[in-house]
Amino acid sequence: MSQRIDELTNYRMDLLFNKFLCLLEEETDFYQLLLLVVQKENRAVVDLKLKELNEAAKEKENLLLKIQILEEQRQRMLERVADSIGCPLQGLTLSKLSQLIEEPYSTRLKDCRSNLLALTQSIQDVNNSNKSLIVHSLKLVGSSLSLLDNLIAPIPVYCQTGKTQVNDQSGKVLSAQI
Repeated sequence: MSQRIDELTNYRMDLLFNKFLCLLEEETDFYQLLLLVVQKENRAVVDLKLKELNEAAKEKENLLLKIQILEEQRQRMLERVADSIGCPLQGLTLSKLSQLIEEPYSTRLKDCRSNLLALTQSIQDVNNSNKSLIVHSLKLVGSSLSLLDNLIAPIPVYCQTGKTQVNDQSGKVLSAQI
């Protein structure tokens, strides 16, 4: 009877670990798709293709929602895993968990962890590049607007009476002299 209970417990643990790892692998797949989308977004920024940039933003938003749902499921599943191995949830990382569980789950968990780390670093690098490109572009637009404002700004003109009069035309584009 005791052996039967142990077998049932091991079977449930196997199912739980498999579900948890499948969830992590699915999350990894979504992060891979997210990396492709942010790379697409980067190309759209560089090529100044607004339509593609908007499409990438929509795709990214959808993927982030799916990742958020999977992350919530992963958190709930991690609670169950922690309970099943008798480990406190607080401070339980994938690295720590991989040391607490047996093979083949330990290796799969380590692989998932390293894949997720690499993907999140790549996504962060591309996002930083996108941010730099956009900030630089905004500075260029701001400088252009400032230049245009200064070209169009009315310049006071002295009249024969000695008073100044502001005309609608500045004359700066054609000549700096009056």
